[in-house]
Amino acid sequence: MNDRILIVDDNPKNLQILAALLAENNYSVEVALNGASAIKWLQMAPFDAVLLDVMMPETNGFETCEIIKKNPEHANIPIIFLTARTDIESVTEGFERGGVDFIIKPFNQKELLARLSTHVELKKSREKILDLNGWLASEVDKKTLELNKSNTQLKEANENLKRLDVAKNDFLNTISHELRTPLNGIVGSINLLNTFTHDPDIQEIVSLLNLSVTNLEKYAYAALQISNLQLKGVSQLKLERIDLLPLLQSVVNGFSESAKEKDLQTRFTMECTEAFVEADQEFIQDALTALLECSMIFTRKGFINVVVLCNQQQITIKIIDSGSAYEGQELGHFFKSVSNQNYTFERNNAMELYLARMIILLHNGKLEFENMEENSGTITSVHLPCQMN
Repeated sequence: MNDRILIVDDNPKNLQILAALLAENNYSVEVALNGASAIKWLQMAPFDAVLLDVMMPETNGFETCEIIKKNPEHANIPIIFLTARTDIESVTEGFERGGVDFIIKPFNQKELLARLSTHVELKKSREKILDLNGWLASEVDKKTLELNKSNTQLKEANENLKRLDVAKNDFLNTISHELRTPLNGIVGSINLLNTFTHDPDIQEIVSLLNLSVTNLEKYAYAALQISNLQLKGVSQLKLERIDLLPLLQSVVNGFSESAKEKDLQTRFTMECTEAFVEADQEFIQDALTALLECSMIFTRKGFINVVVLCNQQQITIKIIDSGSAYEGQELGHFFKSVSNQNYTFERNNAMELYLARMIILLHNGKLEFENMEENSGTITSVHLPCQMN
């Protein structure tokens, strides 16, 4: 479709010359003899540009241009003035009224065609940009609605998950309580049985029962701790400034009997006189106990050494044992591991290790583990921020 041009001039001869020139150059042309006729044409049909004579009776070109530009639908139509006036005042007034260019009479045909083509292309480019901006605005609105909808759905899903977590936590609390009640009865009965003399076979069965009950109670408590920490996080902690050395000494002493029974050599080495951290004493004690218990479980013979290193930034606790190796560098999620059909009880997915890591991370610490050369043992390292005096 050819570009449409409106020519406005009160001189019919000028109209004839201009119309012929534009038609020869593939423009569709309409003509008007005055400003009023031009305004009517623009109300009836769209145009790509207007060639407007300045010196016309009744309504001159500047006034006509101003009237045209007041209509928002015509704001983007380029108006090029045709005039013999070259004074700076006329040129300034023309631009102020809304014109985009001046062509001086008598005009050069090539210059007129070049300027007209430039302004028509500029108009089309502006329209494309406006269309693109409109499309982009529409797409933004659409995406915003989609994001708002997704955000609402995520909030609802998050609330549902929170409710499920609370329900799970309540369930585990109830199960833990309900397990402890019969377990206490079983433990009491086992202790009573131990007071009587039995033959070795019965004594072995009683010992096995005692061990099973102890493990069941331990895992019920650990599962409850893990659930609470997952649900409430750091809000579970009662932070205070504590010295880890006496706490760790107490934990190590607590395993002395187990170590003797397995004929394991244990050693506790402190390379500092104090090791203050900001921590929840009960949870940190549980974490250290869990790590030592993990070493005790997976070390059948040899040794377990505990070393404390200190500097101004952090305190490092190393548990070095001659136990079975870790499988790779990833720590398994205990609950995911045991729900897997191909589950195997390995050191990486031990509940003790998983619980310890949760507690240490909540204290802004880090848990690392590595195997010694030729799988001769493992090193489990706990790093905690040091609390300076």
